[in-house]
Amino acid sequence: MGGKLITVLSGGGGGAKFVDGLSRLTQNFSVIANTGDDIEIYGLHLSPDVDTLMYTLSGELDIKKGWGINKDSFVCQNYLKLLGHEDWIKLGDKDLAVHIKRTELLKTGKSLTEVTSELCKKFGINIPILPMTDDFFQTHIQMESCTVHFEEYYIKKLEGDIKKIIYKGKKNASPSENFLNTLKDSDWVIIPPSNPLVSIGTILSLKSIKKRIRKKKVIGISPLIQGRAVKGPLATMMKSLNYEVNSFGVAKYYEDLLDIFIVDKIESNIAERIKRELDIEVLMTNTLMNTRNDRTRLSKFVLNKMIE
Repeated sequence: MGGKLITVLSGGGGGAKFVDGLSRLTQNFSVIANTGDDIEIYGLHLSPDVDTLMYTLSGELDIKKGWGINKDSFVCQNYLKLLGHEDWIKLGDKDLAVHIKRTELLKTGKSLTEVTSELCKKFGINIPILPMTDDFFQTHIQMESCTVHFEEYYIKKLEGDIKKIIYKGKKNASPSENFLNTLKDSDWVIIPPSNPLVSIGTILSLKSIKKRIRKKKVIGISPLIQGRAVKGPLATMMKSLNYEVNSFGVAKYYEDLLDIFIVDKIESNIAERIKRELDIEVLMTNTLMNTRNDRTRLSKFVLNKMIE
């Protein structure tokens, strides 16, 4: 990539896997992390997507679960349960230590960006992981009978139609200064296979961000293969909210931003439809990232297209 700089918008999951692969090929990028999943638990500030990125890049991620720290223990969590505390979210002891340290640093007046930078240094991560905002922002899910934080909806696997996704704090939240600076300096923006509605949509909802991104070259990767997500509730959410549940529906969601869209190699029919109806350049490759080699392969495919 030479001197070209890249901004990657990311949630956890597929976004973190892609970022991990990209980090093996270039250091000329920054990651803007979704903070809509941030939540207070036990009086502690949790940043689930920031942590998943951090644990993935440091090799500490519990790969089997897809979140948390590998080989963690749950002594504190189990004892809280004995004391009668609700335990819909299970946090390991090492994971709790990270949340305690984050909360302690935030209470000294440091911003979430500054705190994340400090934590990344502790994990030996050199690639900037930048929270999308330093302001309060939470994603909530409005259902028939209740409105809950996205983390509760996701972890409890709540059933029923979704009526609305609420970006709580959106009106007063501004993109972090670091986010704006890295976006200004970047030539490309990559939207990896993260959930468009609750991982990328949060970032795009911030003031002026869409307008700024439209000035860049943007390449996106579909998180769906034949209407199915590798992990997470995306397909269910899209169906509830009347989006077309396939890669075309994802491309349509990003329509006014994309220069290039990547779909899986088995989706030739959808690729042709996206080209025809949305006038977006479409590329096909194997988008599954089951192994680290897969992550690197997909990232290399994206980088090669940027070099052309």
